[in-house]
Amino acid sequence: MQLIQWARRFGARGLELRVDDGGITPLGLTAAGRVELRQALEDAGVEVLALASYVKICAPGPDHEVLAGLRANLQLAADLGARGMRVFPGAGVDPLTTADMSEFDAAGARRLSAVLGEAGHLGVRLLLETHDSHPRGADVARILALVDDPGAVLAAVAADAEPGPSGVGIIWDVLHPWRYGETPRETARHVAPYYAYSQFKDGQIGSAPTDVTLRLPGEGDVPLREMARLATALSAAQGKDDPWFSLEWEKAWHPELPDLPEALAALQQVLAAD
Repeated sequence: MQLIQWARRFGARGLELRVDDGGITPLGLTAAGRVELRQALEDAGVEVLALASYVKICAPGPDHEVLAGLRANLQLAADLGARGMRVFPGAGVDPLTTADMSEFDAAGARRLSAVLGEAGHLGVRLLLETHDSHPRGADVARILALVDDPGAVLAAVAADAEPGPSGVGIIWDVLHPWRYGETPRETARHVAPYYAYSQFKDGQIGSAPTDVTLRLPGEGDVPLREMARLATALSAAQGKDDPWFSLEWEKAWHPELPDLPEALAALQQVLAAD
């Protein structure tokens, strides 16, 4: 499997696996296929950092459709031995022109709360990415502040302490908060209670936040080194001295981009500079 070969070549110890009907992890992957893929990854010593689902927790419409998607993807994540499962906000509105996001925030929190116990039973952490309708750290933190996590409350009662943050984590996609005007330090402050890991990519921003031209890491405008330092500090505050950094390379949507090995080498250079 080429993905595993590249992971070995560049010393990557984990992968995000994207749910893709045309790729290696379709949602309808058979039971035998799940066992085979998990075994191949384990044999190669590669962890599944997260299953990157496309569930949109804030999407308009009935809860049952979103919940069905969450449960199906959670089962796939568990079957593959994934640590976490990525979800998008996906409210379908412009964060700069929508004055009241409370309805969308509440919907996302309600849906996460509904499956949080099931996710815990499966051993999979739900992970909300800074993305689309909620691109900034402040945006996703608003949702997670509303999540009802009985497990956290019970654990706090047992320890005679205040309840901590919910069992849902945040993936800091470093491009999106920055292009919507949130400084890296602001993002780090907002995501700190929920921080899971960071996705790195680089680009040049035009006249609007949506005007992005993706570049190799280190060749765009995104202050990746500052973000890496902040992400390292967030992990250290959690007692983790070897944080997960993920390269998100969007060649599937932008075929003009260089191949993945070149992007991995570029990111390694950026991270090694400090």
